Formats: sequence, C-alpha cells, structure tokens
Amino acid sequence: MTGRRDIALCIALLGGALLASPASAEPLPLPDGLMLDLPQGWRIDGTAEGETGKDGRTRVQLVCATEACKRTQETCTILMRPQPVAGADDAARLTSLYAAPMDRYFRIRAVLRTTSKDAQVLQPLGRVSLGTRDWWMIETDARHNYKSGLFAETVIDGRYLGVICKTCETGSERHQAGRAIMTSIRPAD
Repeated sequence: MTGRRDIALCIALLGGALLASPASAEPLPLPDGLMLDLPQGWRIDGTAEGETGKDGRTRVQLVCATEACKRTQETCTILMRPQPVAGADDAARLTSLYAAPMDRYFRIRAVLRTTSKDAQVLQPLGRVSLGTRDWWMIETDARHNYKSGLFAETVIDGRYLGVICKTCETGSERHQAGRAIMTSIRPAD
C-alpha cells in the first residue's frame, strides 16, 4: 500500500511541476504584432523593439541569466524582415524559403561558417513541427571553445521570422529553452 502512495505522490508532484513550468514564462511583445513567452531566467538584451540592421531586419536579443547559463552561455536572437514573404498561405511561403536546392546549400554553408571552423551538422536542414507551426531548422555542433547553434525559420501571417540560438552546452539535450521560445511565438491578440 505504501508503494502505491509513494508512486501517486511522485506522479502528483511531477504533474504539478510540469503544470507550473509554463506559468513561469513571461509574455513578451515583439515588433510586427508578434508575442513570445520568455522562459524563467531569460531576459532581453536591449529593447523589446529590437534593433534594425543595415539589411532591414529587426533583431531582438534574448539572454539566459540563470546560474546554469553561466556555464552554457545560452542566447537566442529573433530576426524579423519588414517585407512580407510572397505566397498563397504560410505553408506555401515557408516552402518557398528553400524551394531551390542551391538555397538549401547556401543556408547550410552559412550556418556552418557562423558556428565555427570544423563545425558539424547535428540535425540536417529540414522541416520540423514545433507546437502548431512548421519551421525550417538546422542544428550544428561546434568544435571545442565555440558555441553550437540552432537555426530556425518560419512564416507567421506572411511575415518572415528567424531564430538563432547558441550554447556552449555539449550534451544531447541542448536548446530546450530555444525550442520552448520558438514554440511560444504567436501573433499578439
């Protein structure tokens, strides 16, 4: 009888912890009418409006400030383009981002160069579903003393959105917060 109560207690505690997790996320409005849930321990580096670069893209920098992140040095950059992506709907627009094989080749090459010399692809460039949205995603593994990267792109209501997450984490479970951020991105109500 005691074993069953212990198991039930463990399940209840685990369920409570899982349910409490999303509540700790902080809603963050982004430019262009988008919103995301910032995980606990993460903060904006700069302003929520971001900075617009010479290429016209708006960048919002997110930084993990938890004790664990002192070692992993996790960051995510949200990129938004001002011009809409052409296409009939978001699925067609997303497909058009890498419709040509050369587009995929140049993306993979750019991602590897950005990661580090001798970087390797952990997850090849492909379509991945996160939450209710599809993304083009590629994950890299950097050589020692460099940050590995998770690079993802999607289209929301005709607008391009890119996410670049970097970490020094070397385990198989990297970029969990980055994936949670991507899953939470949505149009603001």
